[in-house]
Amino acid sequence: MPSCLTQRMDPALGRSTASGWLTLTSALLLCLAIPDPAWCAEDVPALRVAVSRAISPPFVVWREQQASAGIDVEIAQELAAGLKTRVEWVALPRLRIEGALLSGEADIACNLSPLQTLRPDSLPQSSPLFDLQDMLSAHPDATGVDALEQLPNGAVIGTLQGQAYPQLDALFLQGRVKRDDALDEERMLRKLAKDRHPYGISSRQTLSWFSNPGGEERLASWRLLLGSRPYRCTVSPRGRFEVKQLLAGLEQLLSSGRIDQIVAARTAPALAVVVSVRSPVRDVSRSALIELFMGKRQNLMDEVPTLPVMSAGPERQRPLLVEQPTGDFFQDAGLG
Repeated sequence: MPSCLTQRMDPALGRSTASGWLTLTSALLLCLAIPDPAWCAEDVPALRVAVSRAISPPFVVWREQQASAGIDVEIAQELAAGLKTRVEWVALPRLRIEGALLSGEADIACNLSPLQTLRPDSLPQSSPLFDLQDMLSAHPDATGVDALEQLPNGAVIGTLQGQAYPQLDALFLQGRVKRDDALDEERMLRKLAKDRHPYGISSRQTLSWFSNPGGEERLASWRLLLGSRPYRCTVSPRGRFEVKQLLAGLEQLLSSGRIDQIVAARTAPALAVVVSVRSPVRDVSRSALIELFMGKRQNLMDEVPTLPVMSAGPERQRPLLVEQPTGDFFQDAGLG
């Protein structure tokens, strides 16, 4: 029997009276009519979601130190809705998340970045829900690079406290480059924009979110793709919910396309230009990329001639900028 009914039963009204049945019937109708009211859902525990304080928009938008919106927040809310309950946020430093899951302090956590110190404990994880791209960005005065090996000796790179960067581990160990740890990505990018360090690593989504409001002067326009890693959710084996129940709920959200919708709604579509290391195209303005995207121009630099694309499709007759693929250089406008 729902707790809202038991709370409204007075022992003195245990007899079958018209008023007693009316009270019970009214309460039952209210419980059934109102979707997931807190006073009728006390038997369904809240879904306790651990969230790292290091996560920045668009994954988590913080208001008054509480997670209030973002990709991670919406995924958790959708999962809780499928369980007919609500979300209870447990904001913690990144290094404490696994401990909270192991102890049962939290039921689930998503978007956990890899740690420098590997933990021996194995926790159940969901299948990959989507991919995260790690990008190297720079201050406009920093030297542009096409590969990590081209980073200047002793270059300082903005990183997150405790996070591992497999692509850079060897360079860090050799002392070729140095870490400058920040508590979250947003703080790291703000330091980068102020030239506190010349380079920084962040996800494409966060980088795009940060770059859009301030314009192209805040960071260099080029980006170097370091690699991709899967976005997963990690489940507590001692939580309030069965592991298989939470994993099944996430699979349902994935198969229904709801997760793709959430991610697309908060991720600006990127316009990227890949050119050769021999190309004179290096620092392209945001306005030029927008004009290229909108079809108002067909090349990025007026002095660089266009060449036809070899294709069997209808674009065969359309001239586009093409360079010999002798290297990779990535520019991301983060256009929305």
